[in-house]
Amino acid sequence: VRARFELGARYDRGDAETGLGAEAGAEFGFAHMSSGLSVDARGRTLLAHQKDQFREWGASFAVRLKPGGEEGGLSFSLEPSWGEAASGTQALWQAQAGLGGLGGQERGVGGTAATLADAPGWTPDRLAMELGWGFVLPGGAQVAPFGRWSREGAEGYRLNAGTRWTALGAPGEHEGEGAPRGPQLMVDLFGEQADDGVHPAQRRIGLLGRIAFR
Repeated sequence: VRARFELGARYDRGDAETGLGAEAGAEFGFAHMSSGLSVDARGRTLLAHQKDQFREWGASFAVRLKPGGEEGGLSFSLEPSWGEAASGTQALWQAQAGLGGLGGQERGVGGTAATLADAPGWTPDRLAMELGWGFVLPGGAQVAPFGRWSREGAEGYRLNAGTRWTALGAPGEHEGEGAPRGPQLMVDLFGEQADDGVHPAQRRIGLLGRIAFR
């Protein structure tokens, strides 16, 4: 179980809102190692801003299941989110497979920040699901074909299909079960189709690399 709370200042300079502000964020996570189940909840809200009547908030919930752990096998994730999506560097570091957080459309295909943040009820503004299967290669690396579908805004969707290659770190000496430690390199090669329900669908091929330190 882990929990984190953040309080920080921000400066907006753009075509819409400009000025200083303060925001708060919280994160809660739970992981059950033997079953491969993990749950993460995040939320953030704008406490104050120089521009009157400017409101911003966001919340997300993620459930991931990976029974085989680092040994491969099935992996599944479900991620609903509400309000404002992460933007800027947050979107870059939180990006999963797909270019949604890197192409300037992290707030939804065919949607705007206002329409998403003002959506009533408990219906998520965005919803993402991913299904994959990992195979461990000689030497410890893992290859996992995957498919990912996400709904963004009222009618938009994004579909990814590809392969994720992961180079695991060396086993720890005092980790009980020999869990990998150190840098972990992940590379995704995928094809993507994005459709906002109004304009012609966009198709592209992406290559996304990430390094995690454990």
